[in-house]
Amino acid sequence: MSKIFRAIGLMSGTSLDGIDLAMIESDGGENIKIIASDYCEYSPEFRNRLRDLIFQNPTLNGIKEIENEITILHANLVNNFLKKNNLKSSEIDLIGFHGQTIFHQPAKKITWQIGNSQLLALQTGIKTVGDFRINDVLEGGQGAPLVPIYHFYLFAKLSKPTLILNIGGIANLTYFDDKLASLQAFDVCFGNAPFNDLMYKKFHKEFDENGDLAKTGKINLELINKILEHKIFNQSLPKSFSRNDFDEALSPLQSLEPQDILACYSQIFAEVLAKDIKIFSKKPTQIIVCGGGAKNKNLLNVLQKKLEDIKILTAQEVGFNVHSIEAEAFAFLAIRRILNLPISFKQTTGTLNSEGSIGGIIYEN
Repeated sequence: MSKIFRAIGLMSGTSLDGIDLAMIESDGGENIKIIASDYCEYSPEFRNRLRDLIFQNPTLNGIKEIENEITILHANLVNNFLKKNNLKSSEIDLIGFHGQTIFHQPAKKITWQIGNSQLLALQTGIKTVGDFRINDVLEGGQGAPLVPIYHFYLFAKLSKPTLILNIGGIANLTYFDDKLASLQAFDVCFGNAPFNDLMYKKFHKEFDENGDLAKTGKINLELINKILEHKIFNQSLPKSFSRNDFDEALSPLQSLEPQDILACYSQIFAEVLAKDIKIFSKKPTQIIVCGGGAKNKNLLNVLQKKLEDIKILTAQEVGFNVHSIEAEAFAFLAIRRILNLPISFKQTTGTLNSEGSIGGIIYEN
């Protein structure tokens, strides 16, 4: 019997909302048991500093200061979680630490997730795996998405072929049937990022709850069709995106009323997803939505209207935690790193390593 590891995964996504924590037990393959989850919301002040880090021109000193601060927030979340659950650090084999992406240009072999993995290992007393993306990028891949191998094993019992749609700051999809060789994945387009950025800019709110404001908006099909001609929506595979890659393409919408902009964002997302799904030889029987975007009821309704012959469900509706799946995935990927198993493949990131890329750097406590 394969060794079962107990691992904690930590994920701070491009939506900039906070840190998700999940603890799982797994052998890095089909044996997965989800134990518990937790969450730490960023304070408004810290969230604004993260925004400045991404949107402004920060100094190196400023980046390193926030890197250590965000690491301590992760460490505190882990230590508080252990305390609440009467666990000792010695009872946890690994932490999978994603960090916070602040820059991603795989074409230049650059991807940067801030987070001091050595500091996290020392603060928690737990061996930590970080820097998951860089090896894939150096081997010719996009460095994203990395979660698909976890999707394949986690959702193995669903009817096939299955499509998992993760809507974070950026949206990505995973498609597979019963065989690992069928696994395909790529970033679709923007996710929550432009919706949330607009809500913050116009109303100082973090998001459009349930998509209620977008629901009141009108779509401008002529403008949408023109925007969809932009090269960023017509890239060949493999493809991955950074949070601000869509600013230029979406700029023609900015003269509209906020509710209309949000409505157009939703329609653009649906159009891009519908086009991307056509590349698969067999239509998915269902689309399972996870990530923060699964809470956007209006967006899901727009998607269902566009893809009326494919059932769209949230991960919650099929028995999984919508919010913790990515954190679970990085716990899973940490286990695979310890076992020297690949975490990305030609059909998920475009890595040129025929065996798949082994990602992550191990930091001892």
